[in-house]
Amino acid sequence: MKKAVIVIAILAAAVTLGVIGKQYYDNRYVGKDYYAMVPLDYDVAPEVIYSDKGEELGQGKEYALVVYNNKGEAKSVKWVIRTEDGGLPQRGSFLLVKASEQIVTGWSVIKEDQIPIEALKKIKSNNMPSDT
Repeated sequence: MKKAVIVIAILAAAVTLGVIGKQYYDNRYVGKDYYAMVPLDYDVAPEVIYSDKGEELGQGKEYALVVYNNKGEAKSVKWVIRTEDGGLPQRGSFLLVKASEQIVTGWSVIKEDQIPIEALKKIKSNNMPSDT
């Protein structure tokens, strides 16, 4: 009887750890699709990028944007793009941003017609020059 209780306790602990591990992985590394446009007044000039320890990592740019899912729901994201990884997105570029709950897991420049209509409405309404 004691062995059965121990085996059940071990299995329950393993299942619990597995569930917690999967939740952590999904929240950290599984990105969902979001869409954005680099604002026309955004500073896209490359600058020196530093690690958390202050080590120089090369040239790049930190992007901090509001992105929208296919329902038009907003999320603020921030990530660094190094110039060694390719060119930097320029002003007016439309982006597909893969973002998890915690980090940006990827991005690419896309065409306007690839953006879901609800997200595009939000992007355009927030990037139109005001008349004031």
